[in-house]
Amino acid sequence: MIHFLMIVSSAGKPRISRFFSHQTEQIKTQTAVINLCQRDGKKEGFVSYKDMTVVYKLYSSLYFLAGVSQDENELAVFELFQNLVETLNTYFGKVTEVDILFNMDRVYMIIDEMIIDGHIAETCSNRTLVPILLMDAAK
Repeated sequence: MIHFLMIVSSAGKPRISRFFSHQTEQIKTQTAVINLCQRDGKKEGFVSYKDMTVVYKLYSSLYFLAGVSQDENELAVFELFQNLVETLNTYFGKVTEVDILFNMDRVYMIIDEMIIDGHIAETCSNRTLVPILLMDAAK
């Protein structure tokens, strides 16, 4: 199960944060996880945190982080990150931190289409983008 998904700038500022399980201290968790992932200076990896594994990967200037249960496949989470980046690139052109900042509602919708209740639900970027494109067409 995926407990949380975050998109963080390389400077350590959280841009997107979605928790799928109840965390009593979300801000503390967020800060601790960001510090853990940036401490070793790697572009991708796994870090143990409390009773979960934090999977992270750096894409250009954004870290994608996910806290997953111990029984979750970490490589599948890397594939989820890749799929999420490809979907964001399809929607925004080449996604940047500015796109995420000014279109947070769209990014949250994409994440919510891909992950439901902490489980990966949709991996096809075309099907993920259908509700957002319909909403854009209605404007």
